[in-house]
Amino acid sequence: MQIASLSYALESLSLSDRATMAAVHGCDERHVMTVLQKPASWQHVLLHLAPAARALLDRIRRAGGQLPMALCEAVGGPLRTNMTTLSPRTLLVIYPHHSPLETLLMAGFVWPVAHDGGYWAVLQDVEALLPSPLPILTVSESLSLDADAVLPRDEVLLQVACLALEGRVPLQHHGKVSQVVLNRISTDGVTASYLQWLVATLLAGGALKAQANLVVPTHLLLEWLQLPPHMRQQELARAWLQAAWSEWELGNKRRPPPLDVRLVRRTMIQAILPHLPDEWCAGDDIIAQLRMSWPDVMRPVPADRRWKLPAGWPTHWNEEDGQLMHYMLIGPLAWLGLVEWAGDGHYLRRTPLGAWHAGVAVAPTVVAPQAAVLEPDFCVVVPDAANFYARFQLHRIADWQDAVTAQISPARVKRAIALGMSVPEYSDVLATITAQPVPAEMQTMLRRWGAEVAQITLSNVVILSSSDVAAIQDIQHDRRLHLPAHEVLDGTRIAVQPSDAIGVARRLRQAGYLIDTQQLRPGQFDDAELAIIDAALHQLPVASEAVRALRRRIAQMRTPAGDTHG
Repeated sequence: MQIASLSYALESLSLSDRATMAAVHGCDERHVMTVLQKPASWQHVLLHLAPAARALLDRIRRAGGQLPMALCEAVGGPLRTNMTTLSPRTLLVIYPHHSPLETLLMAGFVWPVAHDGGYWAVLQDVEALLPSPLPILTVSESLSLDADAVLPRDEVLLQVACLALEGRVPLQHHGKVSQVVLNRISTDGVTASYLQWLVATLLAGGALKAQANLVVPTHLLLEWLQLPPHMRQQELARAWLQAAWSEWELGNKRRPPPLDVRLVRRTMIQAILPHLPDEWCAGDDIIAQLRMSWPDVMRPVPADRRWKLPAGWPTHWNEEDGQLMHYMLIGPLAWLGLVEWAGDGHYLRRTPLGAWHAGVAVAPTVVAPQAAVLEPDFCVVVPDAANFYARFQLHRIADWQDAVTAQISPARVKRAIALGMSVPEYSDVLATITAQPVPAEMQTMLRRWGAEVAQITLSNVVILSSSDVAAIQDIQHDRRLHLPAHEVLDGTRIAVQPSDAIGVARRLRQAGYLIDTQQLRPGQFDDAELAIIDAALHQLPVASEAVRALRRRIAQMRTPAGDTHG
């Protein structure tokens, strides 16, 4: 909708409203039209506006010149006049103190626009006469502080990945990481909240996956570990943004703010991070300035342009928007390395990595990690602690002797092959982490060790047997049976998958075959289903002896941790 010009708006005013506006600008009502065409008049009034009124005006201007009336009145109201009367501005004179919205209305900074429920707008003619809006965040003084200890994010990620590889990251029935995992992390400063957030984020990004009641690494994790640190952080941030869980589900149970957490994540990364200062600033001051200059940052106008005032907002802004914003700053944004704190968590600033992520700085300088060194005695030395990819791969194929040296042994080669790695893949891993081909004599030794491994696979099948060879031949060629994938063991036996057995038995009966299914046992639960049943039994308020016996039976049936055979 086209907004009216300033001249048209002034001509539409009643004489009393025109006199009221002239008094605000300190001029005669007969010359108000001329005076309001000059930038100096607007700038003079602008300098004397209260901070709350100036903040509301800047918020409207940054939104493209108009905001819903409900939002403006929630932030800068109430509006104690009736806009349908002849002189609504003159009626405001009877009130001793004016709200920010009333102040802007009386001065002519904002005008009503009736569409989609009503908007307050800054006229285009007025916008052209005003200076640029004030910055969203400002730093009052320059401070010289030392940052608090920074948690080595990549180091913790590597430790979690190695523990997951060993099957030592169990998940509890409600999806939380077991407390015992925290005790297995050797890095100081790691909290339960951070560990829970990191594992949940890696699961959301696909670098880890849940298998039964354990967390195990995926091939994507290897790709992440090969990336430069800032690109690995970007992938971690992308996983966090798309995660379906809520941060409030990871911590202590309490009433969460009535906000869309995934929208808040995007807002913190895409909207607030570009404005955070690169100098030290009090964290509470940042939140206070955002409340003043951008209170609806976490409650943007929806796509249909109809903004509805939430119940009790912004009275409870500090308890809802402010609480969640503070948590995001001290939690996920700090864990991602986008902000850092000082003064025991009182002062905050954006990091160079955060500036790059916000798109206001060039990419950090990338220093390629030093390759590992393969010694003639099958020792592998990792001189660079930042070579996380090499350290993780060695955790898969060798035994660590000290902080920088891993030993390749026949037992470890056999174990890697038993877990599904072939000898060529083993050699490729060594070649990748050492950045040079594996010597021929070492490859020969690896093949010799690998040849000693005999892989044994266990699987369940259902056997169709008959004393008549002709009957088995008929079953194989009878189109009415639609016999699924199968294996002919001999002339009188056919093996099919357990999941297909019931359907095959039904079609055999329909085709007129006489069959005996008394020896056919129903399919058993897999490990994931047993984990769900065990968790449900654990939730029973009273655990009887029968329940405890059933849980013990389930524990015996389940696949042992780390056992990948079968």
